[in-house]
Amino acid sequence: MKTKSRALLALVGLVVTLGLIYAASASVVKSAGSTTALRDDKFARAERLVFYRLKPGEEMRVKVPSDAEELRVVSHLMLPEGTTYGPERQYQYGLKVLLRGPDQVLMEKPLFTRTRQSKAQPQEDGTWLQESAFATDPNVQVTDEREFLVRLPPPPRPEPAVIYLKPAGIHGTLLVRVYVRTQRRLPLLSSQRADDLRAEERVERTTFLPFEKLSAATRHKLAEEKWERLSAEGEAGTDYFIEPVYRTPFRLPLVEVAESAQERLGAGSAVALNVTGPTQAVLWLWSTTPDTEGGTPTPAGPVTVRALGPTGAEHTWDLPALSSGAPVSHVLDVPEGLHTLSLHNVGKEDLRYTVEGPAGAWLAPDELRPIAQPDARIAWLPDTRRTEAFVTGPGCATLELDLDTNMDSAGRLLRLDARRLGVTGAAGEKASDLLLTVLDARGKVMDQTRMDVAAQPATFESADLPQVPGQLLPCSEAHAAATGASTGEVTDRPMPVSVPTSARVFLPAGARKVRLHASKPTAVFLSTFLQPQGGLAGLAPYLDDGLQGVRWRNAPLDRRTWYPLRPANVTELTRRGARLELLSQVRLEPEGLETVSAPSGTTVVLKPLGSPDTQEVLEPVQGAADATRALSTLLTPGRAVRTHFDVRSPSRPELRLSLEGAEGLGSEVEVVLDGEPVHRWTLRSTRARELLPPLPPGEHEVMLRTTVEGLTATLNRPPVAGSGLGARTVYRMNGEGLSVPVRKPGPGAVTVNIVVYTQQPESGPQQRLSVTLDNGQPHRRSGVLLPRVTRAERVLPLPASSRAPATPAGRPQARWYARTVSVTLGEDLAPGLHHVRVVPQGLGDAPLWTRFFMFGHESSEQPTQEWNRTGWELEDAL
Repeated sequence: MKTKSRALLALVGLVVTLGLIYAASASVVKSAGSTTALRDDKFARAERLVFYRLKPGEEMRVKVPSDAEELRVVSHLMLPEGTTYGPERQYQYGLKVLLRGPDQVLMEKPLFTRTRQSKAQPQEDGTWLQESAFATDPNVQVTDEREFLVRLPPPPRPEPAVIYLKPAGIHGTLLVRVYVRTQRRLPLLSSQRADDLRAEERVERTTFLPFEKLSAATRHKLAEEKWERLSAEGEAGTDYFIEPVYRTPFRLPLVEVAESAQERLGAGSAVALNVTGPTQAVLWLWSTTPDTEGGTPTPAGPVTVRALGPTGAEHTWDLPALSSGAPVSHVLDVPEGLHTLSLHNVGKEDLRYTVEGPAGAWLAPDELRPIAQPDARIAWLPDTRRTEAFVTGPGCATLELDLDTNMDSAGRLLRLDARRLGVTGAAGEKASDLLLTVLDARGKVMDQTRMDVAAQPATFESADLPQVPGQLLPCSEAHAAATGASTGEVTDRPMPVSVPTSARVFLPAGARKVRLHASKPTAVFLSTFLQPQGGLAGLAPYLDDGLQGVRWRNAPLDRRTWYPLRPANVTELTRRGARLELLSQVRLEPEGLETVSAPSGTTVVLKPLGSPDTQEVLEPVQGAADATRALSTLLTPGRAVRTHFDVRSPSRPELRLSLEGAEGLGSEVEVVLDGEPVHRWTLRSTRARELLPPLPPGEHEVMLRTTVEGLTATLNRPPVAGSGLGARTVYRMNGEGLSVPVRKPGPGAVTVNIVVYTQQPESGPQQRLSVTLDNGQPHRRSGVLLPRVTRAERVLPLPASSRAPATPAGRPQARWYARTVSVTLGEDLAPGLHHVRVVPQGLGDAPLWTRFFMFGHESSEQPTQEWNRTGWELEDAL
């Protein structure tokens, strides 16, 4: 009995013991899973660093070692209290660095960057389980780390040298630590692979760019760990203040936060990527549009992808609309050769994109190309060119441009390229009225003219402009001028702009100042003309070699004809936020986009000056006979041709005969009309004219009958159908050329056509015509906005002949080939008499014959078209 009692007690004790152990374990597990434990673990796993705290207007001093080469300033932005977290939000802030010696300023540099916050897995009490950077106080919001690399003036430097650091804005608090790089080296046991890993981690923490996209020099600098921390000068709590910050390696992925603004494909906009095929690219598309309240995803897109090749051939992919969610991939096979891949978002919602492909297939300048193996897959980005421009509008000062008193006619040529800001493409959106006023030395108005800046959105262009309080456009009516750089959220994308409206204007002699003012916020780019030495030249890799039917737009130039101008009041404009940068993507586009008015009016035959030798040629003329032209019919023996005899023709029918060789002299020739002989004679010359007897009017069948071989003739009556021969008078042109007077009846453009006759239809690379207008100094209209400028001197290639050969009168066996060159006298030339001088080049010693005629053009009231090559056109050379 005692034994059973003891066993029962032991069993009860075991159960109680197990219960206590289970309760204790559950308590430990519950305690370990509590928010407090997770928060404590988060702090325990983070790196704690002390930063110097700089509020707006405060500064700190750091003494710099004498052998210091470079500073690394590590920074965080402490956000204002009450800021809410959003993974897509980005923030801009700046830091001013001043290096002073004992009695002089050695360096002064403002630095700016963008940053964001990385957070994930929030708890019930608002504690974030994962954060890139955080403070002890959960109410204090800290952004991800960003670094500034500051290159110092080379030693020797005056001693002592002190760095002063202060915020560049008027809002927000900066947290900074300063490190210095000197000549001290790492131990020899340091592993290169370990260095690269450390460098990649630093790049991930501090920049928007992937490690492989950095240059070799930058990657080498990041891999070197020759940095020592510097302390602030002064007394803590008086001269500087400190703030502890906890940091972790956690970062949100690029796809989730879409760090780069270039990875945004805005509604109605497009991006252009230049690549070399054959290659295969992978396009990733995704939407960040939130779902609707009912849970149904909001569709975005669709997207159209075009690949424009070097010959103008185009391949198109139409991709369906997207719903918010995971990225969707599309494989794009790019054909062989140079191509521009353009992505067009034709939907009404913004999208995110990434195009991945081999590094060797990406066509970009060296400064953009990554240091990577050609077959390594990277993200391709558009090559965006930046151009400084200034905004004018109701809320900003007028743009003012001072002029040189000693300008020649070319110097008085001013170019205006204007774009409306903030265009949406909505129906009924009004144009901006840009007023140009020209003043003389006394400030008196000499001339005024207006230009309408259309509100058509530019697909491949935008503007990077300062952030204005209240999200207003610079120079809008409600704009209040800011009094310094500010720190704030800059998540908004670049500002959309309209297609450029471009015009040129010759300023009148005596002009000393130009003023520009617009009715709506308008970005204006001003440039002046300067004749290049050797003509325009592009920069690699954007060359025109091998391009047919396409051309580069916005590609950089090594030599150009237009150079930018800055307004005289640039300081005031910049202070008011009226200075911005235009962003234009380099891309291929089809040629022939300009609108050219068709010839109109009566053809006017032009006669050159002097008394050059003349010759009559007979050219094939298609269709019915023109009353102003004398048409002839070509006759060959034994072949009947139906010919029209008009009773209104006062002259008798005449034959012009040509005989090859003298063997046929003395033979008889007979003219047969409708099967009946009407005239017979004997050949006594290899070149002859024969008058026929009067023939009845109407249509008749005419034929030559003879046994002579090699005889041809022309009858001065037109054929009933088919191709007749029109008589033209041509002039002999020697090596000195010919000068032709041209009278412009009004301000509209006229086109002079120069038809050169040679004995070969082909064209060689050296066959050209030099054309000079008014000895290089034409009289131009001033104070008038013009779509383009007429070149005073040019050398034009002589194209191959595309017409049936002509026949010199009296020599039916000879063949002359007409090759036409057109020269337009534009609206910039004043009405009246002008002289066009034409000199042949590279055409040898063979005789040249030419004729001239002109078409008139009505004045164009259409707005000027989008300009080429970021504003430098091949036609713009005086």
